Amino acid sequence: MVISLLFHLAVPLLGQQMDSQLRGEWNLNVGKSSFGPGPAPKAGHVSWTEHGWAFAIITPGGIYADAVMTDNGCTLIGVPNEYSCAIQLLTPRHLRFTMKEAGAVRRVGDIELLDKNTTKTTHRVTPKDGESFTETTIWERESE
Repeated sequence: MVISLLFHLAVPLLGQQMDSQLRGEWNLNVGKSSFGPGPAPKAGHVSWTEHGWAFAIITPGGIYADAVMTDNGCTLIGVPNEYSCAIQLLTPRHLRFTMKEAGAVRRVGDIELLDKNTTKTTHRVTPKDGESFTETTIWERESE
């Protein structure tokens, strides 16, 4: 599972740059989020830097973590080699993260900065086995 966020890309996409307010530490608001099949995570955290992001969630089954480097496009860390990713900047406050498994799209996440302390990610998930589903996650940071 990759619930992903991004901040300021090293290479501007579409002549734009990501809003710098996406940089920082974000915590999953489980109560305001909706998840697909299976149990919801207990907690989640994303740390954004100028090089990409690191992501971790605590689930009833344990801890899951991965990362994305954005210095030279999109590189996944901590996932099997058959997975790849792409990032498209739609506006400075909205990006699309696409993850593929051996060429098949498995997850498309629209990440939107709602305000300086809230992001929303809508994930359209197509598992290898099973029905497609949508997850909507809300990520917050403490007010400055």
